[in-house]
Amino acid sequence: MTHTQLLRPGRWAALTLPLLLVTTAASVPSVAAAQSSSASPPGPIVWSPCPSSASLQCGTVEVPVDYRQPNGRTLAIAVSRAPALDQPARGTLFFNPGGPGESGNEILPVALALAPTAIRAHFDIVTFDPRGTGASDPLRCGTAPAALTSPPPVPEHAGQPLPGTSTFTAMARACGRQPLEPELDSANTARDMDRIRAALGLQRISYYGLSYGTLLGTEYAALFPHRIDTMVLDGAVDVDASLVQQAEEAAPAEERSLLHLLHGLCPAPSENPACPFGPHPVTFYEDLVASLGRHPLPAPGNGDDQPVTLGDLDTAALFAVSVSEETSQFVAAVVAAAAGNGAALRTMALQFQEDVDGAPLEEALWAITCNDAAQHPSAVTAGDLATSIERHEPLLGAYAVTYTMGGCVGWPAARSPVTDVHPRGTPPILVIGNTGDPNTPYIGARHLAAVFPSGHLLTWRGWGHTWLLSGSGDRCMQRWVTRYLTGGGPPPAGTICN
Repeated sequence: MTHTQLLRPGRWAALTLPLLLVTTAASVPSVAAAQSSSASPPGPIVWSPCPSSASLQCGTVEVPVDYRQPNGRTLAIAVSRAPALDQPARGTLFFNPGGPGESGNEILPVALALAPTAIRAHFDIVTFDPRGTGASDPLRCGTAPAALTSPPPVPEHAGQPLPGTSTFTAMARACGRQPLEPELDSANTARDMDRIRAALGLQRISYYGLSYGTLLGTEYAALFPHRIDTMVLDGAVDVDASLVQQAEEAAPAEERSLLHLLHGLCPAPSENPACPFGPHPVTFYEDLVASLGRHPLPAPGNGDDQPVTLGDLDTAALFAVSVSEETSQFVAAVVAAAAGNGAALRTMALQFQEDVDGAPLEEALWAITCNDAAQHPSAVTAGDLATSIERHEPLLGAYAVTYTMGGCVGWPAARSPVTDVHPRGTPPILVIGNTGDPNTPYIGARHLAAVFPSGHLLTWRGWGHTWLLSGSGDRCMQRWVTRYLTGGGPPPAGTICN
């Protein structure tokens, strides 16, 4: 997955969940464009002040539920806009925070605070709640959130299914009964985005996508290359990799990020008696992993009757390595769990699966992930992969399997999967990769830049998920991103910011 729920007011939270498989056949762009244009043109957006902020404008755009029936049922997509601080605006920048499943409207105030000053000054920034999320008919299937955090990452024995398979299968069945579920995929969301462009009366747009938002941007580029002015893809998803390949790429990145966190907790920990994990933080953590693997902790209570497991620890750990502001909460939760109280671990694991406003993310996330993926590994294949990964990345790496493909082991085969994303006819595209990103590993940025004939890779040497969420104050990065978005072209090949 590619969560970006790491964005939270007052503590940047955002991740975007499983790394998704974008699926776009070479023949799709012309067909999709025709389907989009055959629908009645959208009317102009009627803007009004947003309830959360009078400085932001809110509205809706009607889109077809099924683009194969463009004049059939419609869906109202919730849209918001932050007018450029300097008017008239130089252009319009669309923003997607990732997930999939994140509410762009909820996150917009946080994104505005992180954006380079010149971008905020010159661009109207537009975002939206993708279909099935936020205020755009959110998918709700009744899955208990704790049931998704508690499955351990690895089966007890070889040849057994991935733990949590029964929960994932029940979720898939429940979601399959929702009328909108079959139409939740990245191609339809990209078509919705083009309807928003048309409703704004624009010939072209600029775009900034985080995490899963890089997949959505790539899908848009494949369908509507002539509608792009500039496009920044930050925290790049390896769009042409299978779910298995994505898990294999994510596992070492997650493990390395956790070890970086543990080694960095205290300078010279053996000489620092106040270090929260004692003189040997890695050993302390290994002991907790082993203990939770043998004996889960009691359920937190207050309506939560699921024991606290290694799955909760892994979920909280990925949250912590993705956004540095969560480190202190994670350290306290781990210390409490080592003393026998897992409530704080469960709380943090649940937060990782929530949007900014506390709304659940997982069901829409898995619907989009699995409806995009051409191949859904079996539960046993996924379990064997987790077992194999654990041999090399024993602390966190095996969780990449659950995080990347867990929901798809019980999901029906995609109805119209598309593969082999190779957009043609786009302007230069800027792809940003973090060398220490645990969610969308740096290898994905290298691969995504190569997908575009005009792709340019900008490298940020840093830890955490995406540059914007983890290092927005870096002036080197600000300079290159601002230059590109304002018409100065991409940075030279091989550009690296530290």
